[in-house]
Amino acid sequence: MSRWPHQSEVDNFYGNPRGNNGEPDSVWESQNIVYVSPPWKLVTSWSFEPVNSGVRVHKKCADSLNNIFLSIWASANKDVRVINEWGMHLYSGGYNFRLMRGSTSLSMHSWGCAIDFDSARNAFGDPNPNFARIPQVLDAFASEEWTWGGGWSKPDGMHWQAADI
Repeated sequence: MSRWPHQSEVDNFYGNPRGNNGEPDSVWESQNIVYVSPPWKLVTSWSFEPVNSGVRVHKKCADSLNNIFLSIWASANKDVRVINEWGMHLYSGGYNFRLMRGSTSLSMHSWGCAIDFDSARNAFGDPNPNFARIPQVLDAFASEEWTWGGGWSKPDGMHWQAADI
């Protein structure tokens, strides 16, 4: 049994992020979303602006994500150049209350249990995402039982989530 819920059970595990009129619940957000920072500097993948505050995720995912970051850092021999080659400095998203692309259902990002990196080289729908060639990154997430989107029927190679499909 996985330590993470099935996507259909995320409300039970993470709580309900929905507020009134389909808007995010600010009380739920303030009680559940925290920041996790890797030991390297992040920049946004779309503007290359520094991400000084860290990655926003659900508090139930925070220790796990920190373990993932430490594992990746160790696998890179604490070398920022390796991190940058792998694209792990290119933050593409964490907590974001929104619908799944092309769906009427909420994205796993809405619960703060999903994270994206290096969207340009791991684009949604790309059958050959760059992360498929970086076992150190895949293994770090797999060791914490996060699901990678790179092997889905419609690949999402930038995406990991702390929820089973």
